[in-house]
Amino acid sequence: MSDRVLRHVIESISPASRAHAEGARQLVAGAGTPLLERLAMTVAGAQHTPRPRAERRTIVVVAGDHGVGDPGISLGPSHPTVIGARAIADGSAALAQVARASHAPVLLVDAGARESEHMPDIAVKLGRGATADLRRGPAMTIVDAALGLEAGIALAVSLVDTGLDVLAVGALGVGADVASVALLGAAIGAPPTGLADPVAEAAGAAGAELAGASGLDLLAAFGGAETAVLAGAMLSAASMNVPIVLDGYATGAAALVAAALAPAVTGYLVAAHAGTFTHPRILAHLGLTPVFEVGLGHGEGTGAAMVLPLLDQVAALVARA
Repeated sequence: MSDRVLRHVIESISPASRAHAEGARQLVAGAGTPLLERLAMTVAGAQHTPRPRAERRTIVVVAGDHGVGDPGISLGPSHPTVIGARAIADGSAALAQVARASHAPVLLVDAGARESEHMPDIAVKLGRGATADLRRGPAMTIVDAALGLEAGIALAVSLVDTGLDVLAVGALGVGADVASVALLGAAIGAPPTGLADPVAEAAGAAGAELAGASGLDLLAAFGGAETAVLAGAMLSAASMNVPIVLDGYATGAAALVAAALAPAVTGYLVAAHAGTFTHPRILAHLGLTPVFEVGLGHGEGTGAAMVLPLLDQVAALVARA
């Protein structure tokens, strides 16, 4: 991806509109529901309108395995990422059921699953394979990281072109937890504590050593293929005034990368839930308050999908005001 393309997307992200956020808050204030007021403000500020919309939405689930979580043998169709993806594809996953109830289509993307040949046929293949082990060197080359961002940018553009009010995201992949620690360490400039996992603690220390590096360098050093695609999609969506609903720590890690590249992107993010592991600290660093103060699902998009009916309520309130 040329620097010019990425720079254009980043420069197109204006700060979320405080005036429109306040206008939306006033429209829903009569309902006496602080949660809906907060959602109204975030979505209205992102969409730059006092009357936020939520009818056209898509849940994008991006799969990518990290070298740091490689079991060392081929698991074939028994690989956890493949199992999760197939459950989404055949409709048996919790996400599929919540998505149907929320009237939201699910787009499954294979950005770098280790056992890609066993992924369901409906998965859109955008990646260049699983990443390397971040403990032994950069997880990706700068070129692969940039190509992942480019794929995510193109993906969001295609979705917006066909009509999109809200983008909800989820992720599948082994090793994303360790990558999130490294990216969090880089973001806060210190190793995250209290993890009780020597691999994760070492990753956090490595991340802290790269504090202040560019978003692209951090993505290449510690991110996964799904991190790159999701971060690109977040940047692209924000540049077109589309809010993004985050799920668990893998989507939070991508948000850290996106925010490192374009700080204004945080105004376009909705945190679905508090999540687990590093996610609470990621949200705190990004300045985001979760809609649900508990962890929901495994970060594959179920939690993000559960926010969509609330956005329908917001849209209905402002429509009646």
